[in-house]
This record gives sequence, structure tokens and C-alpha cells, in this order.
Amino acid sequence: MRVVKLGIISVVVLFVIATAIGLLMPSIVRVSRTTSIEASTDTVFNMMNDIKYWKLWMANADTATITFDGIKTKGPGTVAYIGSNKVSIYPNEKPTTIVTRWQGVKSNSDQYSYMELYHDSANTSTVVNWYFEQQLSWYPWERLGSMMNDKILGPLMEQSLDALKRKLERTGGSEATTPSVN
Repeated sequence: MRVVKLGIISVVVLFVIATAIGLLMPSIVRVSRTTSIEASTDTVFNMMNDIKYWKLWMANADTATITFDGIKTKGPGTVAYIGSNKVSIYPNEKPTTIVTRWQGVKSNSDQYSYMELYHDSANTSTVVNWYFEQQLSWYPWERLGSMMNDKILGPLMEQSLDALKRKLERTGGSEATTPSVN
């Protein structure tokens, strides 16, 4: 009986310690990547705002099945399923920012993605700032697990932005209006 009591007390104390450490961590986690693309802002925006083009540049979307909830493929109100994720494009006040919500079908974690585009004065190159933001609950496993977000999402975002850059700079953006999506 004494061993069981000690075991229960140990589990409770460890849970309280893990919760206290977790509460010291931020409740919002952001993973961000930025690149510069030698293409006009409109060209980059069209490629990023239309989910059907994501197969051409986004990591994991190139091999996943993309199905649309309706006929709309771009802009606010678009809903698509990419593999096991539900992706919705939300309206935004900034005309060169794309906001998407990623919902895991198998989990309750929601993440918001922001793709901000900035152009130079001649509109010959575009800086893309892409970041994912996740609001965390107080649960210690969520807070402690969020430390891996940058290691998991970061390389995929870098790979995606590099593919987008290669695609648009190689074609001069001409394929952004009529892609060959298979």
C-alpha cells in the first residue's frame, strides 16, 4: 500500500512540476521563414493564393491528395482537404497577405498560416514571409511538445519556399497562370 501511495503522489508531483514549467512557456508558438523571389508580387500571390497550385511547390502537398469542398480553389472561402488536414482560406484586410487555417482531422490542434508578400519599388522581386502560429492550451504535453514545432515545420517551409522560388524564377511566372497540375 505504501508503494502505491508513493507512486500516486510521485505522479501528481511530476504533473504539477511539468505543468508549472509548461506555463512558463509562451502560449502562442510561431514558426517563420522568409525568402526573396525574383517575380512580381501579383505572380507570387496568384501561385500562393490558389490551393490547386500548391502541388507545384508546397512540400507534402505534391504527393498528397487534394480535394476541394466546393468548386472554389482560391481566395477567401476556399476549403480543401490536403491529406489528413482541412485547410481554409480566410479573408484578410491586407491585400497581399493570405491567411489559412490548418485543422488536423485526427487531432484538435489548429494552426493559422500567414503568407505576407512585400515588393520592391520596381515590383521585380517579392519578399515572402510565411509563418505558422498555434495557440496552445495549458496542458503540459502541448506546451512541452511545441518546442519541436520549429524542427518539424521549419525544414518543410524552407523546402516549399525554395521550390516556389525555383518554379517562379525558372519560368518567369508564366506557369503561374496556366499550371500543369497532375
